[in-house]
Parts: sequence; structure tokens; C-alpha cells
Amino acid sequence: MKAPLLLAGLLLASRLCAQQIVVFGEKDFYVLDSGSVPDAPKETDRAAFFDAFKADLARHAPYEGAFDLVSPPAWGKTVNAGTRGKIQFRTSFPGGFDCRLTLENLLPSHEYILTLNGNPAKAGNDLLPKPVTPNSPEKYYDFLIVTTDAHGGYDARLGVFLKPGDYDVRCYVKDASDFKIVLYRDFFKFQVR
Repeated sequence: MKAPLLLAGLLLASRLCAQQIVVFGEKDFYVLDSGSVPDAPKETDRAAFFDAFKADLARHAPYEGAFDLVSPPAWGKTVNAGTRGKIQFRTSFPGGFDCRLTLENLLPSHEYILTLNGNPAKAGNDLLPKPVTPNSPEKYYDFLIVTTDAHGGYDARLGVFLKPGDYDVRCYVKDASDFKIVLYRDFFKFQVR
């Protein structure tokens, strides 16, 4: 009887330990679990997203979508054989992308860039802010730089403010020291209302 209770406690603790971050840009974010609750942004659309994400955190509802993040083929780099990740997400959310990202077995205490990457033939590409190269029709969004813990892990609930529309994008985790992709998920769909 003690083992199931211990397991349930560990699962609950891991669920509660995830950071909670509202992201408006790579260097424009609010850490909600930092001890002091930040004031909402002043802009109406950002404030609405901020409040919607905080309300969603309080609901503790399961996510509708989930995918594994894996080491890329030859065009990326492999940290080690045990490196992996998972992204769980709302398939539709007002004002942005609502997800939980967990990463394991990356380099310890190391910076990584979280990225949404589009494709001109797919939905949402034109909603992302930056072209991959100056004249490229393919766009991306490096939305946050994160630092892994002493064991090479990272766990966060992320609310990423985005333009409204349908998205069919990739998720990349890039090493901040050389910009090589270390984990990715090929195209997945979600909607920003």
C-alpha cells in the first residue's frame, strides 16, 4: 500500500515542480512561480493571454496533444543516447501556445534555445516573426532561452504569446553555444484563437 501512495506523491510533486512562465519574447517573459506574482502586462491582448494562461494553470486539466522530442538525424547533433523530451499542449488556446515541456539528459547547467519553426507550405509560417535567412520564405521564432538543471533536465509550463491563427510547425531545442538542434518534433498542429 505504501508503494502506490509514494508513487502518487512523486507524480504529483513532479507535476507541481514545473516552472510556470508566460513568454512574450526571448527576453520578455514572466516567471509566475518566482515567489512574487508579477503584474499583468499593460497591453490589452497581452494581459488577456497572461490571465488566460494563469487560469489554465489553476485548472490542472490534462493536455489534448502530446509528442516526444527526439534527437535529430544527421542535420543536428546528439548530446547522448538518453537525451529526450516531451511536449504536451493545448490544441487550441486564446492568445498563444500553452504547453508543458520536459527535457532529459541534456548537458547539465547549459543554455538551450526553444524554437518554433515553420514551412512556407504549411499553416502558421507567416505568423512567425523571423525568416530563417534574409530572403527565405521559411520563418521561425526563438521564443525562450532556458538553462537545464544540474542533471541536464528542464521542466516548465509555458504560455507563449503568438499571433492568432492555425499553426503547423516544428519544435526545436537548440544548443545556445552553437545553434545546433539537439531535440526536435516534426510538424504538429495547434490553433491560437
